[in-house]
Amino acid sequence: MRRFVPLLLLLAACGGPSRPRPAAAPVPPPAPAVEPAAPVPPPIVQFQSVWTRSPGLRLRGETSMTPLPWMFMRLEVLRADTTDLLVRCAVCPGAPTGWLERAAVVHYAPAPIDAARMELADFAFAVRDAASRRDIRALRPVMARTFAGTLGPVEVGMLETLAAWEREGYRSLDRMPFLMDRGITTVSTTQVWASPPEYATNPAYADLRAGFRRGPEGWEWVFLVANGR
Repeated sequence: MRRFVPLLLLLAACGGPSRPRPAAAPVPPPAPAVEPAAPVPPPIVQFQSVWTRSPGLRLRGETSMTPLPWMFMRLEVLRADTTDLLVRCAVCPGAPTGWLERAAVVHYAPAPIDAARMELADFAFAVRDAASRRDIRALRPVMARTFAGTLGPVEVGMLETLAAWEREGYRSLDRMPFLMDRGITTVSTTQVWASPPEYATNPAYADLRAGFRRGPEGWEWVFLVANGR
């Protein structure tokens, strides 16, 4: 028995028999190559309607070009790609279809007070949008101090116009989007841009029309009258 004591002491000093080392974890196989995802095409119709930013644009058809003579003519969007829109001119004779650059149209309506310092097309869109919602609070800051409206056959100022709109259930204001969608153009010998274009091109036109002008602090809405101016 004594002969085994030194051996036991030696084993105790060395920590006993060595334990087997755990097997190394297997190396995972390489992940399969992932093909890049196909690019997502732009939506076919991103906006229901857009409006021309400037006069003199042309729709590019397959065999012809259609002139768009006025600023702020409404166009129905049929298809959209990265840079161009396929549109139908809803207010043109025959409702022609063609392509137009995205940069040539407006489609976002900021607050009128902010749009007053932007381009006329932006301001027109802001006024149109607020008028369609009967948002007098948004419209009033951009109505000129000399704003003119009509009360029957009489031309009146801003306060009388606002009261007349309320009494008539905003019937005149509700016509603003339709008037403006036909376009805006300059009125000869004046600094006024007016809608619809018939007011500027037809001396016999006497129906409702809206006018805009560049003032010292930006664009202003100067009148919404009929048979008076």
